[in-house]
Amino acid sequence: MIDRIRRAFGSIWPVFHRQDNNHLDPYFTFTNYGKIWAIGISILVATALVPLMVVTIIHYRLLQESVDSELTLRAERLTSNARRAVTFFLEERLDALRFTVNEIAYDQLTDPDHLAEILRNLKLGFGGLIDLSVIAHTGAQITYAGPFNLEGRDYSKQRWFIECQKCPFYVSEIFSGYRDVPHIIIAVKSFRPDGSFFIVRATLDTERLIQTLQSYETGAHARIFLVNRSGIVQTPSKEHGEIFQKMSLPVPNFSERTQVTMAQNDKDQSLIVGYAYIFTRIADTPFILMAVKHKAGMMRVWQQLRSNINWFVGSGTLVILVVIFFTCTFMINKLYHADRAKAETMALMEQSNQLATIGQLAAGVAHEINNPLALINETAGYVKDLFVFKEQYRQDEELIGYINDILEAVERCGTITRQLLGFARKFEVKIQKVKLNEVISDVLVFHNKEADYRNIKVYMDVPEDMPPIETDRGKLQQILVNLINNAFQAIDNGCILDIQASPAEADKIRITISDNGCGMPEENLPKVFEPFFTTKEGNKGTGLGLAITYGLVKKLQGDISVISKLDEGTTFTITLPARIREEIIENEGSTGR
Repeated sequence: MIDRIRRAFGSIWPVFHRQDNNHLDPYFTFTNYGKIWAIGISILVATALVPLMVVTIIHYRLLQESVDSELTLRAERLTSNARRAVTFFLEERLDALRFTVNEIAYDQLTDPDHLAEILRNLKLGFGGLIDLSVIAHTGAQITYAGPFNLEGRDYSKQRWFIECQKCPFYVSEIFSGYRDVPHIIIAVKSFRPDGSFFIVRATLDTERLIQTLQSYETGAHARIFLVNRSGIVQTPSKEHGEIFQKMSLPVPNFSERTQVTMAQNDKDQSLIVGYAYIFTRIADTPFILMAVKHKAGMMRVWQQLRSNINWFVGSGTLVILVVIFFTCTFMINKLYHADRAKAETMALMEQSNQLATIGQLAAGVAHEINNPLALINETAGYVKDLFVFKEQYRQDEELIGYINDILEAVERCGTITRQLLGFARKFEVKIQKVKLNEVISDVLVFHNKEADYRNIKVYMDVPEDMPPIETDRGKLQQILVNLINNAFQAIDNGCILDIQASPAEADKIRITISDNGCGMPEENLPKVFEPFFTTKEGNKGTGLGLAITYGLVKKLQGDISVISKLDEGTTFTITLPARIREEIIENEGSTGR
């Protein structure tokens, strides 16, 4: 699976981490490509993502501040609107009650029927009133109009009555009183001609007040209710307590203006709390208007927007990281391949220099060996002549055989030294008539011992009547050496190597070198003549032998092809002209100069 991914991504997959080129380490310009790759990615990531993160954080903070400001303004506006509604509700009924006291005589107010008529008119004109009563300065109720049985009640000990004696107008907090039902009253104090005071009291319709507050509750996350200045709930709230209970939030500090604060409930949820102390033009009230909103509910749209921004930033960051990774990997791979190619070239140059030195040494050794070989050959020949002339040794076949062995060995050594000298001069451009059977035989001489040792059968089929060809002998020898060397390395002990030469069409000759060795996969055939391509394991091959061979064949104006099947064998076919054109050699010579 990993290999498939590597083949699919090719140049953008990290290849510089493989440690399969230790022999090239001295020639590399850089030694730690993994570190260079990591540093490059880190710099690119920092350059690309740090500004993005800074801008994102600044944007979040500005967005949060804008949202908080918007939520605060909304909460303040809602609280102010609800405050005005409650204030208007109380002021309207206080004004109506004050008008009643000022415009209607005391005798009419104490008349039950007339008082009931006044209550009906007030309900029709303003609404929001339950009953109406007149109370003397002693606290005794004089007249009552309403649904409850409260005639003759004494309110002298009631808190509201005591407070009402101190001021002309009064608004009570919620209480149960004699009727044992939570209610709120408003009262107006007035004086009779004899100087004694009386109080006209009206009970407010609490349900209507609650409906007025609920009409300002926007959505399921807003709660508006009244508390007194001790934090006791005056109108019911689902989340913050029922009537007469202590609300769950702290009592806010006094302020003449509407205020908005942040708070936490008992579930550690963030709340936006707007509050306003309720005042009327003619009387103070004990009420504090509370408008409480859940911040999370109000920020649902903003949170969705922030979530979309987070997805966008996260996706963009991921894309940037992927692009940086693959781009940096691609560039480092290119740098690594260039450095590796340079290192391989330098290694091959060093190897070529060593081979050139060995060639020069071989030529020198061959030249120096020729002299003692000549001496040995002459001496052995002279001894043989002596033995032949003397009768006593002429019949000694064993002794004559030993001398013949010496002469054959000297001849073989001479042949080897001449071949070494010929190969040492193979780079000299020279066109001459060449017999293929001789050139092939000269090359095979170097492999005779290996063939005998490995039991490899070598067959050479060159027609006796094949005419010589005009070509560069040295280059042809090198071509044959490279191909035969490859064949010997590809075949196992006991295999067969077959070399054939035959005339071809249009004044050309064809040479085929076939073996029944390991062969090559079909997908490797188009690449066998590419430089540095090798199928040999480890560091046994440089990948240059067939590339050089291909170049030499082209220099000789020929063509080379290969047919191979895995585990069946390989056949190289060389087609050369019977006579090479002179201008090619001249071009090569000028190029060499």
